[in-house]
Formats: sequence, structure tokens, C-alpha cells
Amino acid sequence: MTKQHLYRWGIFPLWLLLTATVFFRMPIPIDETRYLSVAWEMWLRNDFLVPYLNGHAYSHKPPLLFWMFHLGWAAFGVNDWWPKLIGPICALINLLLIRQLAKKLWPNLPEIALLAPWVLISTLLWTLFAPAAMFDILLCCFVLLAMLGILEISRNHSFTGMVYLSTAIGLGLLSKGPVIFLHLVPVMFLVRFWIDKDTPRNWSLNLLLAILAGSIVALSWAIPAALSGGEGFGNEILWRQIADRTIKTEIHVRPIYWYLLFLPLCLFPWFFWPHLWRNRLQVTANEDSGTRFCMIWFQVGFLLFSVVSSKQIHYLIPLLPAFALLVSRILVFSPQTACHDQIAMPVFFMLAGLLLVSLPYLPWFSTLHWVQGFHSGWGLAVMAVAVVMGVSLHLLHKYSVAIIASALVVGVFIGFICFFKYTGLAYDLRPAALRLKALQDQGKACAFVGDYQGQFHFLGRLDQPLPTISIYEIAEWASHHPDGILISIEKNRPETSLYSQMQREYWLVFRPAFQQEELRPI
Repeated sequence: MTKQHLYRWGIFPLWLLLTATVFFRMPIPIDETRYLSVAWEMWLRNDFLVPYLNGHAYSHKPPLLFWMFHLGWAAFGVNDWWPKLIGPICALINLLLIRQLAKKLWPNLPEIALLAPWVLISTLLWTLFAPAAMFDILLCCFVLLAMLGILEISRNHSFTGMVYLSTAIGLGLLSKGPVIFLHLVPVMFLVRFWIDKDTPRNWSLNLLLAILAGSIVALSWAIPAALSGGEGFGNEILWRQIADRTIKTEIHVRPIYWYLLFLPLCLFPWFFWPHLWRNRLQVTANEDSGTRFCMIWFQVGFLLFSVVSSKQIHYLIPLLPAFALLVSRILVFSPQTACHDQIAMPVFFMLAGLLLVSLPYLPWFSTLHWVQGFHSGWGLAVMAVAVVMGVSLHLLHKYSVAIIASALVVGVFIGFICFFKYTGLAYDLRPAALRLKALQDQGKACAFVGDYQGQFHFLGRLDQPLPTISIYEIAEWASHHPDGILISIEKNRPETSLYSQMQREYWLVFRPAFQQEELRPI
């Protein structure tokens, strides 16, 4: 097999290996379990317009991901495996779209289009979330499609570009709301800084029309949903999701520099490759339109997300294709690697393995519940990958990108198996959900103390809401339901309970109502 054939077709077996990780992982609380429960309640109610969580309209996310779950359930019946495949399917679309985008950005450098999917699939943040039943890889599909549309418009292919862009905006709004504009605004408004010629005719008009068309797509759901879901739900999806999340949010508030602290880990292993940084200045000195396009997309986008107070690591995922394209451009510009470049990557993988082996003995990490059940096999396996990687790079250095990508995906594959094996029930709430379902079927009154996030509804196939109460309402609820069951999240494992298991770093406890005085919710 030639090098060109390897890079063209070899990405698909690597994607299949990453996809196989879904069979070793369970829905992670609280995000994945919540989204599955929202889709389950919509399905149960036969209401595909308004999302619901625990019997209440759920306004935090638009419905496209839930509709995708429903599509598979309609074809195959309600099951666990179809939602697990949505993330990998979207990841494959990411890989195909980044290849097309690279062809548009650098039509005379086809090698970049071959390398870009390999760099993306081996960028740690993207790889970790590719199998997840969440919104960010899905949103990334539409950001990439939108970038293709912007490029088409910039080259006076207005009709094709507007179809791409308006479709991407509409589906992006239905995926995760107005956040898609944070990804698109830099390249839209800074066109003069990346284009090699004058701004295309009717540039602003074409963009405006595409935004309006995309917004109409989203409003075709939002307006009927607002009318059906009530005034409060309508205000949430039409206003507060824009204003509160960006201007005065209290959700995931973090300082402006927070993303910088995690950037090296998010961009692992490429962030640590000396070859990348040594040749960065050479590429800057020979910038072309495609390079400037990706720099504005990544750097200005990163700045915008840093300024917004609400921050989660996975919010950055749709920026990663820009980084992958830049890395690929650098690699094509200067493909030869020095001897210490071949050593650097295996060394960092070896250090990662050593870190995993030593986690149970490090001061802060050793206190984490999931680390206490750790096994050194995980770290030793990663160290073995590092050794194989080092030998392969020495013998087959012209395939260095494929070797690095394969090592990272294999490492993640091993990581998912080991993580969920060692953490056990801490990330598997199915036993608790099935127990709750049995209690409800027996007619037992059950109540959740605190903020219930839908952890049990899909996993237990619950068909009725779970009442929630505050800590101040426990005594009154127990007096009305002396034979009832109180469910709570507590910091420490109770000495006596009806049932208890870990939930992440805390304990999920089922307790008879008469034991209310022993309840210590976090």
C-alpha cells in the first residue's frame, strides 16, 4: 500500500476502532444520562416538539440530538445501542468534512486533505468526546459545513455557498442554539484578513440572507415549541438561552484564562511535538489564504470563548478542526522530522503512562474515589503503546502522522476499557435505575432530595416523574409517606441504607423515609 492510499483509506479502520469503544462504556452521568432521559420522555409522551425532563419542559438544549435518537428508535425499537452510535456517526462526518474543507482551502496541496482527518482523530479532546452522546461533535459537523459555505461564497459561488451556510446555521441552531455564531463570526467579519482578493460582491448581503434562512429553519421549531410549551418555556428558548448564557450566566462560570490552563491537554499530543513549533514561524512567514482562514477561526474563536464566562472544556471541540488543518499545513510545508522529533512523541506517551501508574500515590488524585480503584495495567498498557510507537517512528518515519494517530486512538481505546472497568458502579447507574423502577412498580412513594438531573429515567425506563424535594421538605414528605424511599447524593457512604452505590465522586443512597435524620445530602 502506498503512502497516499494509507492516508486516504486508513482513517476508516482507525475510526472503526474508536467507534468500538462505545461497547465498553456506559452513558456517563450526568450529561449523557440526562440527554437520553429527555429523548426517552419525549418518546414516552409521543411529543417530539417540546423536550421534557422529569415531567417538566426542558429548555436547556434544542431537540436535534433527541430527534436523532428517536430516528433510530423508530427504526429499531427503543434500545441502548443506537444512541451510542450517534457520536461516532457524527465523528465520521467530521472526518469527511474536514477533508473536503482542506481541499477547498488548499486545492494545490492535496496532501493536507489526506493528513487533516488523521490529525483531528488524534487530537485528545476530540477523540475523547467522539463516542459520546452529546452535542459538541454534532455541532462540529455544522460548523465545518458552514465553513465550506463561507468559502464558496467568498469565491462567488453564492448559491451553493448560501445553501451550505443556511443549512448549517439552521441545523446548528437546532443542535446547540446560538453558540454556533461564536464559531462563525470571526471568519465572517474578518474576511479582509484572510482573503487574497477584494471582498466578494454582495458578501454582507449573502451572509445576511444565509443567516436569515438558517434562523427560519430553527424558528420553524422554536415558535411552535414556545406556543406548545407555555410562556415560561417560550421565554427560555427564545430569549434566556441567548442572554443569560452569554451575559449574566451563573452556569459553569470560570475566569477568562481557564481554557489556557487546559489547552496543552486538549491539543495533546500535537501541542508537545517540537517539529510543530519549530516550523510554525516558517509557515507564518509564508502565510496563504487558507492558513489565515484557520488561524482566525481558531485564535479569534478561542478568544471569544475565553471571554464568555460560561466555560466547559468540550465547548472548544468545534474549534479543533481549525487546529488540525493548521497542523496539517505545517506538516506538508516541512515534512522532514529531526531525530529528537521522533523521540519526543513516544517520550510524552511514556510520561502519560507513568502518570497513570502513579495516580493512586499522588496527594490530590489519591483522594478521588475513581482513582482508588485504579489498576496499574492501564498505565503499563499506555507505556507499551509508547514503546511500539517509538520503534515504528524510527523504522517508518515517513508514516509518522499515521503512527501518532494510531497510538493515540489505541491509547484511548485502552483507556475507555480500563476506566469503566476500574470505576465500576461510579459511572454505571443502571443498577440504581432498575431498582428505582422496581420500587415505583411496587407502588412505593419515592422522592429525590436535591436537584435531579434525569440520571435514572432512560436507564430504568421510568414511565412516571420522580418527585423532587429540598432538604427543608424532607421531614414533611416523610410524615406523609412513612413507607416511602428517599434518594439522595451524599458525600460519604452511609452505614445503613436500602441501597447505595457511587455516583462519580459521591454516594447515591436509597434510604427508607424513617431514616430521614441520617440523611446528609451534599
